[in-house]
Amino acid sequence: MNAEAASQPRLFTQGYFASHWRSLDYFNLYRLTLAMALVFTSLLFGASDMFAEGSGERFQAYAYAYLVSAALFVLGIRARWPGFQVQLTAHIFADILFTMLLMGTSPRLADGMGLLLVVSIASGGLVGSGRLTLLYASIASIALLLQHGLSVLGNSSGSSSYFQVGLLCTGYFAIGWLAHTLTQRALRSETLAQQQAEELALLNRINALAIENSPDGLLAVRGDGVVRHASPRALALLGVSTPVVPGLTRLETCSPELAQLSRQLSAHVTPTLNAPNGPLRVRCIPLATADGSRVLVLEDQSQAAQEAQRLKLAALGRLTANIAHEIRNPLSAISHAAQLLSEESHDATQAKLTGIIENNARRLDRLVEEVLTLNRRDRLNPTIINTLSLTPLIAELRQAEGIPEKAVIVSLPDRLHFQFDPDHLRQILWNLLRNAWHVCGKKAGCIHIRMQKQGEQVQLDILDDGPGVSTDHQGKLFEPFFTTGAQGTGLGLFLARELAEANHAELSYVPGLRGAHFRLSLYGSE
Repeated sequence: MNAEAASQPRLFTQGYFASHWRSLDYFNLYRLTLAMALVFTSLLFGASDMFAEGSGERFQAYAYAYLVSAALFVLGIRARWPGFQVQLTAHIFADILFTMLLMGTSPRLADGMGLLLVVSIASGGLVGSGRLTLLYASIASIALLLQHGLSVLGNSSGSSSYFQVGLLCTGYFAIGWLAHTLTQRALRSETLAQQQAEELALLNRINALAIENSPDGLLAVRGDGVVRHASPRALALLGVSTPVVPGLTRLETCSPELAQLSRQLSAHVTPTLNAPNGPLRVRCIPLATADGSRVLVLEDQSQAAQEAQRLKLAALGRLTANIAHEIRNPLSAISHAAQLLSEESHDATQAKLTGIIENNARRLDRLVEEVLTLNRRDRLNPTIINTLSLTPLIAELRQAEGIPEKAVIVSLPDRLHFQFDPDHLRQILWNLLRNAWHVCGKKAGCIHIRMQKQGEQVQLDILDDGPGVSTDHQGKLFEPFFTTGAQGTGLGLFLARELAEANHAELSYVPGLRGAHFRLSLYGSE
């Protein structure tokens, strides 16, 4: 066996592991101790009347041979060769052989030496997981009967002692059966414990994955304020950048505000904590342990609000889409009737009334069209957009809104391009350009459209010289149905942002000193 094979981890025979080899090593240690005791006995009492003439030397020779065989077994165990069951069987047969030889040297020691096989049979059954235990008992019984028969023939023992030999053989089988039964029970317990350990390990992995991927932050804290566990999400929500050592770091070190708040928490109180990354709702779940441990659940209020807003908008979108389809047909009839009235009547008052009807019908039709466009935002057909395609699009939208050419300054680099759905980009630019024209000063250069490269992003900016957006209204700009104008629908900017996100872009408002500044950020290349 080479050194690499000898150093491999303990599994050379199918079904036997390091624990089996370790047990066999301990069993052989007992054998070495017994052999040395027998050698010591032969040296002390070899010349006494305990042995017949010449038998003391044979006893001593057998004891030395037993010691040498035990020492050789050590080498086999270390090398893990031959297989485990082969080595164990060789050990038991060696015990039986040398025990019989030693018993034959002294009738006075025969009964005591026979009891040594009880230890060997029991150990063989326990070490070998119950395999071949009854075989070992049978071989030992046969050997004992043969040895006693030879003693009777040699007039060393009387025939009346067969009863004692029979009881000893019965003891061998009893010990073998008991070792087999106990080993099987231990194996079943070990298998069950292994299965439970694997299930517990799997459960721990599942819990770890659930904690790491939970949108809420989780902190396990002892009653004395020491952190037992902190999920990465909790540290991110609290803005903690220093490492947390479970069992050592105190909650005051991570977040003094949360530590002070946690002293007032209970299962029925859920206060709000103003963390660096936004407001957090804190829930306390007691663990009912002796050290007063509890779990603090940190819920990101901004995410909860966003999720509620998404659900609200989804339901609103389905509702408005159904209403829009039902409104469009009667709205077309109203518009057509108003046009007929205006053509047939020459009365100024009636013409004014029909004009009001037509203006409001167009307003409703635009609202319906925006709602339907919102529900088609996921139907993407992206193409390459560059200066050659963007310049005529801006000119077309400017003409559609009746904006003079001098009122709009367009600054577009020649080499920038990006991917976007053309219809979605048209809708976004139309909304932004229309809003800018309604609030600007209606002078030359009052609207500025520019495109620039910032890192890996392409930024398309639309600026105007109007009054801008107040600080109170900036957070509500992209909410549906929010408008500051009497004629607005409140869906334009919301629709523009939804279409931008559908194209993996971002529409945002950039605060400035004067005027409104909207920016469409997207990925592109030169």
